[in-house]
Amino acid sequence: MQKVISWLRSLLIILWMLLSPFAMGVWLLFHRHDRYDADRAFLRFIRWGVQKIAPIEVAVEGREHLTTHQPCIFLNNHQHTIEAAIIAEVYPPRTVVVAKMGLRKIPIVGWIFEKAGNVFIDRSDLEQSIQAMNELAETMRREKVDLWIFPEGRLNTDRVGLGPFKKGPFHMAIQLQVPLVPVVFSPSYCLLDAVAGHARPGKVWIKVLAPIPTAGLTEDDVEALRDIAYQRMEAAYEELEARAFGFLPHHKVNCENVR
Repeated sequence: MQKVISWLRSLLIILWMLLSPFAMGVWLLFHRHDRYDADRAFLRFIRWGVQKIAPIEVAVEGREHLTTHQPCIFLNNHQHTIEAAIIAEVYPPRTVVVAKMGLRKIPIVGWIFEKAGNVFIDRSDLEQSIQAMNELAETMRREKVDLWIFPEGRLNTDRVGLGPFKKGPFHMAIQLQVPLVPVVFSPSYCLLDAVAGHARPGKVWIKVLAPIPTAGLTEDDVEALRDIAYQRMEAAYEELEARAFGFLPHHKVNCENVR
């Protein structure tokens, strides 16, 4: 019976998610001059609906690091497709994301996301990717816009620790000489991965780490910077995982069952 309820909740969440880009479009009609806040409105819309369907309690540590280092690049671990409802709890004003080109090709939806200031890259086209990231870097520098990015580059389908980090975010951070602000979520794929049929009430812990400065670093420091960020985020994830599983034993059982 619990599995049936979880699947029903998942279906409702997916339907709600399908409405969210159009809600963003309506928001943009009335806030044309604030387009860099459109993602934040979009995420809050998602969170409102998801919380009605499968209430998730969220505890945030280090919230003070979210708005004191602009512009900056936020690094976030990536577990499942419905993380938007959790990201909404910590997503700062004037922040955009980098998305895969496939989203840009979705009729209407891609256009709305582009109008919100987000950037699309085609990983199969290195020249296009470099140009898009250079243009984004200039926007961040000129308009004090932050970037929210998943350094793993894809969903961590292994659901164990963190996946390997791509170099792109670290190249950009050094190019702009802006800090990196890691944001780490405790395991939530067994609570809120609606695509896999998991939608249960529960609790998620978020830890916003102190910024990692890049002032004075050069391209020769990219790998070292990536390693520092990875080590700090991995340690935070292990801490939050232990906290989540210790606080909610049934949460651990649910997560182990879906790995």
